[in-house]
Amino acid sequence: MADATVEVERASADIPLTREAREVLVRAAATASARGASEPTAAEVLTAILQQRGSLADQTIRALGFDAAALAASIPVDGSAGPSVSLRQLLVNAGREARVLGHYQVDSIHILLAMMYSDTPATAGPLQKAGLTMYDLRRHLQTGAGAAASVPERAATRPDGALRRKPLPSLRGVLSVSPVFLGMVGLTAASGVALWTGALPGFSVPLTITFVVAGWITSLCVHEFSHALVAYLGGDRGVAASGYLTLDPLRYTNLLLSVVMPIVFLLLGGIGLPGGAVFINRSALRSKWWDSAVSLAGPVGTLFCGLLVAVPFLIPAHTSWITVSNAGFFGALAFLGFIEAVALLLNLLPIPGLDGFGILRPWLPYSIQDAANRFGAFAIIGVFVVLWYVAPVRDAFFSTVLQLTSIVQIDPVLIGFGQLNMRPH
Repeated sequence: MADATVEVERASADIPLTREAREVLVRAAATASARGASEPTAAEVLTAILQQRGSLADQTIRALGFDAAALAASIPVDGSAGPSVSLRQLLVNAGREARVLGHYQVDSIHILLAMMYSDTPATAGPLQKAGLTMYDLRRHLQTGAGAAASVPERAATRPDGALRRKPLPSLRGVLSVSPVFLGMVGLTAASGVALWTGALPGFSVPLTITFVVAGWITSLCVHEFSHALVAYLGGDRGVAASGYLTLDPLRYTNLLLSVVMPIVFLLLGGIGLPGGAVFINRSALRSKWWDSAVSLAGPVGTLFCGLLVAVPFLIPAHTSWITVSNAGFFGALAFLGFIEAVALLLNLLPIPGLDGFGILRPWLPYSIQDAANRFGAFAIIGVFVVLWYVAPVRDAFFSTVLQLTSIVQIDPVLIGFGQLNMRPH
């Protein structure tokens, strides 16, 4: 017995189908397979459409006053009404209908419209004889039931509203995990195990540095990956070609500013620098909302890493786990959580060059956006100068950071112990 499903997949491989359209084709393929055919005919596909309840095609047929069951009974399935085009050509015609109507996916309603083409007499003749026309179908899609209503009202109630929304792109074959990222995760885990077991008591400082730095680089990768992922979903396909969806820090646009400098600042002062690593084509994004979401995604990624670090501290019995031998591990973990909180708060500041400003930027006048693009680097430098030399601002900032860490039960004493172990005694 032939399997028509294979031919359905081949014919629709490059055509974006809605769930309803795919269900119709699967049902028609089952009918074709039962009679030993390699692909369904147009009549079998039409029968499947007329048998599908609740779809846009079914709603349109009923809204126009037709009985789907009666229409199905009028369709000859023995080929007596004329030859049938190939399934591929039928779907190509349906895709043409979708584009003409401004739709992003091919639905069963488009397949129904394609069955009224002159090259599909097996279905076009019976449908026209019953009184159903392409004009009526298209008009209903464009105006809805309230044809007598005003234009704004009709536009708000158009039955094809869902088809006019551009679907999110598929992530199949786009996401991957680089060996470099896996190496950072492995290095973090290995140094953490060594700190937990106390197997190398004389190496607590290098193990703590390794754990915190490798964990911090891992979180930077997640931060930038989050930016790139939302940008890809929002319309910027270039991030995939640039390798930003691989979690590979070596793919960042500026390795010095994105990885090296954050590590240096981490070792010198315990400040988690934001990583300005991935280039986003803002003009390719769908809307201002997506533009803001791209900027927000980075801090969300940092928040996720911070909460992951905080999980052991949120367990009520965690204090009983701390012993003399594994105190170095909890200190390093607490300090890493502190760094994540610093990075989160810093990134959310509404300062040009930081994600907090990026969230607001799409909604600001172009003159302000232009000024921010030109002087953003100086603004970031100014932030760090203030945090370094203006004691009241520095104290207020780090006090807020400690309040954030206290929410997730990270003990300030453990943070201080971890920071102490970051430096040779």
